[in-house]
Amino acid sequence: MAGFLQSFRSVIPESVAAESPGAKFETYGVSLEQKLSTGTYLGVSAQILNSLDRQVLGAFDLMAPESFYAVPSGLRENLDYHEGTLRFKANQLLGREWSVGAEYGISQATLNNNFINVPDGLRFVNFVPRQQTEAVLQQADLFAIYNHPSGFFLTGEALWNDQSNAGYTPSLPGDDFWQLNAFAGWRFLHRRAELRLGVLNIGGQDYNLNPLNLHEEYPHQRTFTMRLRLNF
Repeated sequence: MAGFLQSFRSVIPESVAAESPGAKFETYGVSLEQKLSTGTYLGVSAQILNSLDRQVLGAFDLMAPESFYAVPSGLRENLDYHEGTLRFKANQLLGREWSVGAEYGISQATLNNNFINVPDGLRFVNFVPRQQTEAVLQQADLFAIYNHPSGFFLTGEALWNDQSNAGYTPSLPGDDFWQLNAFAGWRFLHRRAELRLGVLNIGGQDYNLNPLNLHEEYPHQRTFTMRLRLNF
């Protein structure tokens, strides 16, 4: 079980369906890793996330023309979320000071919204009582690391993201972009301390990813970072 996140506050992304406290969810994960005598490290992992949530959204009932007063009410909504993720990675040592690696992952997320007490024929602007939305996200991470015996190190990485969406009304476009990051630092005090400086998103590449796929939040513009880490 080690290595798989299980402490979800909510599996359904909150920016998609708001917070869902008490929602039921299931997680399944499997991972296989292998080290070869050539200094090669290979790995493959898969994860499945399922969540079912029943909630009531606040609404008002207007009984026109008999009455012009709005009566507080609610819309019952069932949310059914599924996401499957598959990842491959390969790392290679090049001598004592260099290492390179690559990782590729693909994730498919599906969300079924069902307002169970809203008739099919009742439609409003940008509102559909029953809808199935889907997002497919592909990600790749290429990196190279240099470690000097003195404690000095350099890291460069290229991140690729490609996403496509389906089932949205109106349609939701996808995105395809690269981001480049670079870091330099020094480990000292017998590796008990580390100072790292870096630049994220060197090219200033902006993006728009659908939050239906669980993913890391990348900077939307060029960002300078500094980190001091102490180990006791």
